[in-house]
Amino acid sequence: MFENLLENALKYAASGKRVEVALATEDTADGKREARVAVRDHGPGIAPEHLPRLTERFYRVDVADSRAQGGTGLGLALVKHILNRHGGRLTIESTLGQGATFTVHLPVA
Repeated sequence: MFENLLENALKYAASGKRVEVALATEDTADGKREARVAVRDHGPGIAPEHLPRLTERFYRVDVADSRAQGGTGLGLALVKHILNRHGGRLTIESTLGQGATFTVHLPVA
């Protein structure tokens, strides 16, 4: 799961830009503790209309670019399913021209 997120960040970030990884624990709105791992790239970002569909199997923002990069359109779908099995979730934030942040939320035992 983390390998996929890091590979995506490195693959889709603009050349020469950095990738950041951050880990934190926080309380959720219902008082439960969760670990959060955020992977942020400083690439071109993702248009808002694509964000809701990014974790669908075979969905690609740019099919030609994804194929050229060696993508299958399955990575984020697998991340979502792994997280679901572990009681977690994935949130995605992006601003065009400023990159994207993929955050894994996992319950802390």
